[in-house]
Amino acid sequence: MISSYKSGWSLEDPEPVSSYKQMSVPSRRYGYQVKNGEVKTEIKPLLKWAGGKRHIASIIESFLPTSWRNGTYFEPFFGGGAMFFHLTPKRAQISDRNSRLVGFYTHLKGDFESLLKGIEIEAFNFNALSPHSKTEYFYSLRERFNSSEKVSLESAVLIYCLNKLCFNGLYRENSKGMFNVPFGKKSMLPLPNVKDFQLTAKALSCAKIENQDFDMATKRAKLGDVVYFDPPYVPLNSTSSFTSYQAEGFSLNEQKRLSDLMNELGERGVYTICSNSATSVTRDIFRDHKQFEIDAPRMVSAKSSGRGVVKELVIINF
Repeated sequence: MISSYKSGWSLEDPEPVSSYKQMSVPSRRYGYQVKNGEVKTEIKPLLKWAGGKRHIASIIESFLPTSWRNGTYFEPFFGGGAMFFHLTPKRAQISDRNSRLVGFYTHLKGDFESLLKGIEIEAFNFNALSPHSKTEYFYSLRERFNSSEKVSLESAVLIYCLNKLCFNGLYRENSKGMFNVPFGKKSMLPLPNVKDFQLTAKALSCAKIENQDFDMATKRAKLGDVVYFDPPYVPLNSTSSFTSYQAEGFSLNEQKRLSDLMNELGERGVYTICSNSATSVTRDIFRDHKQFEIDAPRMVSAKSSGRGVVKELVIINF
């Protein structure tokens, strides 16, 4: 059972608003997609995540086999889930090594109203503060997040809030596994849109959510299933690496293990697609597989100069 959420308000500022009934959420227009003559509501990822595929999801979808909906869809590096929410598969198994991220999606699927309530309370608390107190409050949120139980409702609420308030929406952990991204100097924590949460929760209703390594996460994949791998990328150069989503990181040996796994899955009749950087190192590691180069926007980078359009590889085993 998912427990009720209590705010960790502690600063000496005006009394925070914490009544769920008093909250109102502004309306928003929603995008629509037309696929095979069917009108489909666009589902937007709730979290900003490095390497998100929202802007190139249709391109990646074009590489899927036409029969992919007949099997189970696997996504072991879930992150923000842009590809999953774009495809809305009928059966899915999604996973990530980040246990706090998995906790967020577990609460979203199981009881999104409690998650909404907790986020809205924090938004009212934050938005009522002076600029100086907002900075203090952000760091109190970060401290609470790092000390909370990783699969708790509190952790799920705070990962969302920190994602909206921290510098450039980055998620990064230090060697001790502590989230350490600084405040993004945001003036407001936007109230979450109820419809967004409803749509994402509904999409997740078909999915089994697990906290696993990518190898374990695909053990159940069988003939006709599809696996989409979106791992931390091979760095473009010595200064562009951003694989420290977690304290463990993601090494070149892990990339090689992933390439070997794609071979193994192919032998079992499992279709696999992998996104990665278009570097000579990447091409060599995944040399056993077909590789296609595409243009992709890079939206999350510590420096503005690191954002823009870059070349990426779509790698398939079929």
